[in-house]
Amino acid sequence: MGLGASRQAFFAIDLPASISARGCKYLSICSVDGQVVAVPYSAKKILVVDASSRQAFAIDLPAGITAGQGCKYLSSCSVNGQVVAVPYRLNASSRQAFGPASLQATSVSSCSVNGQVVAVREKILVVDASSRQAFAIDLPAGITAGQGCKYLSSCSVNGQVVAVPYSAEKILVVDASSRQAFAIDLPAGITAGHFSKYQSSCSVNGQVVAVPCEHKKILVVDASSRQAFAIDLPAGITAGQGCKYLSICSVDGQVVAVPYSAKKILVVDASSRQAFAIDLPAGITAGHFSKYLSSCSVNGQVVAVPYSAEKILVVDASSRQAFAMDLPAGITAGQGCNYQSSCSVNGQVVAVPDNAENILVVDASSRQAFAIDLPAGITAGQDCKYLSKYLSICSVNGQVVAVPYSAKKILVVDFAKPYSPYQTLDLHTSDVHNTPQFVDLVAAVLSSWIYTDEPEPPQMAHVTFKVHIIIQPGDLGRAVKIASVTAHLPREQVLFIVFKGTSYILDFLSWNLEYDHGATNEVDFFAHSGAASVVKNSKFLKCDALLGRLVAAEAQGVQKVAFTGHSLGGMYAQMSLFLAWAELEAGSGALRETLLKFKVRCFAFGAPMVFGGNSDKAKEFKRFARDNAVNYIHANDPCPRAWGALNLRDFVQQAAEAAKTGLRDTHGSIGGRVASAVVDTMAAHLLGRPDFSHLEDLARKYEHFIPLRVLSTQRQHVRWKEFRLTPGCLEDHSVVAYVNRLFDAFDTSRPACHVHAQTF
Repeated sequence: MGLGASRQAFFAIDLPASISARGCKYLSICSVDGQVVAVPYSAKKILVVDASSRQAFAIDLPAGITAGQGCKYLSSCSVNGQVVAVPYRLNASSRQAFGPASLQATSVSSCSVNGQVVAVREKILVVDASSRQAFAIDLPAGITAGQGCKYLSSCSVNGQVVAVPYSAEKILVVDASSRQAFAIDLPAGITAGHFSKYQSSCSVNGQVVAVPCEHKKILVVDASSRQAFAIDLPAGITAGQGCKYLSICSVDGQVVAVPYSAKKILVVDASSRQAFAIDLPAGITAGHFSKYLSSCSVNGQVVAVPYSAEKILVVDASSRQAFAMDLPAGITAGQGCNYQSSCSVNGQVVAVPDNAENILVVDASSRQAFAIDLPAGITAGQDCKYLSKYLSICSVNGQVVAVPYSAKKILVVDFAKPYSPYQTLDLHTSDVHNTPQFVDLVAAVLSSWIYTDEPEPPQMAHVTFKVHIIIQPGDLGRAVKIASVTAHLPREQVLFIVFKGTSYILDFLSWNLEYDHGATNEVDFFAHSGAASVVKNSKFLKCDALLGRLVAAEAQGVQKVAFTGHSLGGMYAQMSLFLAWAELEAGSGALRETLLKFKVRCFAFGAPMVFGGNSDKAKEFKRFARDNAVNYIHANDPCPRAWGALNLRDFVQQAAEAAKTGLRDTHGSIGGRVASAVVDTMAAHLLGRPDFSHLEDLARKYEHFIPLRVLSTQRQHVRWKEFRLTPGCLEDHSVVAYVNRLFDAFDTSRPACHVHAQTF
């Protein structure tokens, strides 16, 4: 083993009994809801792998798809919680074998969509691993089912699957949820009858980009408008050359294609309809054929593992630079058919062997690579020297899973990573960073970071943070920790005002539930007295520092200001949103004029209710909050059900019991540091207050003014008022749990989590 190999655990999983270990079994794999699904190449059943339990099971192909026919499905990808594959189909008389020369004639693509796996041959195949069921969808009018070599690449975007044509004459779009599909005409400049047009595509900024294999132009598809257009190849790339690009991925809003036979790296910016070329670095022979077949993005760079190239290729599209890395000891440089499949996990790239004899791991940030021996049960050298072991790989729950082509067992590599309270802040199989929802994930990370003593937020893919100020409790008489941070996202820049919540649950319970009508200036509209007092006393919204920061942010191109926080921090964020809205509605002076230049938002996580009342002003603020705010509720977390949706006495008793048993999250936002005897005393005092019934009456009139979204492992709709109040349910209040579940919801390689929007 090479450098760092001791940090990994790896093992083999037997194929289920109904799947034969012989033959060319699977070339298509993707992750969905924390499991891996492989659609069959020559195998007769769908394969599902649960690496966490080290188990695998088979699903029968549905009616309409012939199990015994060979060359059924080949490659897979998962994006945005959905999986789809598109039709290939070999003629019955065809006897092509898989390999570098025939790769163009045998590929099929699949990806994940809305928790289902979709693959297509003469019919589109949809697999629901959770229910262990599969069904078929007919191809739409305009696409010939019997035509061979139709599609070799697909990806999902905005809830649909887009397949770009290899020999087909139209683009295919599949909506698995409605079981419908439709065709889009190819744009002017792209010859519909041309063979081997496109073999690789990916989604970026809501569009699908395909780079040419044999064709002369780049293809861009906007499925939402049912339109497509072509982009010319840049100077330096020979349009007429064959087998130019077979691997593509997106990074920071651009698409990077690494060369198979082309002599330069291709970068495409679909939004500006421009493309440019980057020279290959020293050490990589531009004229070499079959250089790279697999690449993936990690930490803002693209890493390509060699098929027959001499070195690993790393591309930084933002700086238009590339460099080469030597293969580690144990892997023969320049040998053909080394690696065809790779993926990123925990900031590293892992490639499983085609004909190589070791697993390859690349850490581009440190420019190091090492080899890992295959585990017991998997033969490094196959019976046939030229028969590929693994041709498909994906990451799931921090593990790498490869399904066998000619190998006889499933391969799993489990990477030990440095301690972090989060599962990971990587988004291995998601393009959420190119959607408006990405700001929600960033807000959650910042709401967790504010609990720590770290001067900078944690590293997060696709985001750059700039911390302007951190105000500690006690600074200038303020009672709450506040930070202002600008986040540079792929789609926008956002100025976050981040509030820390309570560190101890009993502080939470001892809060004042009295109404503050002065904050609203309304008889029939009140705010939580405790939250209003803290925010008003902080004077943060009125201070010159905030005004100065807003002016500077506007000059730097920031167009959105977001208040965010967890628990009581989420209450402060809601109160701040109200004060900002009130300033916009009736204020005067420099602060109002400056705020008018921004979109004002609020992101709360596990936050209790802040407002009550039914005045016209209350209704107007509700309407504003409906479009500009959200409060996430994780599973059975009781805190966001406070105050008006839970029994206050039961809440105190369960919270005290939880604190006595040592319940505590990573950042200390649940547990108490007091001894159990003190906990008993505090709870008894609170419950024994002669005015406790008055507190219960006050609690009942609170309601949520901002929209709610429930995070749950259940796919069926969950109502926010339906929950179980137990001591253990306070674990769901952990800010780290909120971060992890949000990332789960937007990345199919992680455990399943569903977001249920609520209506009032």
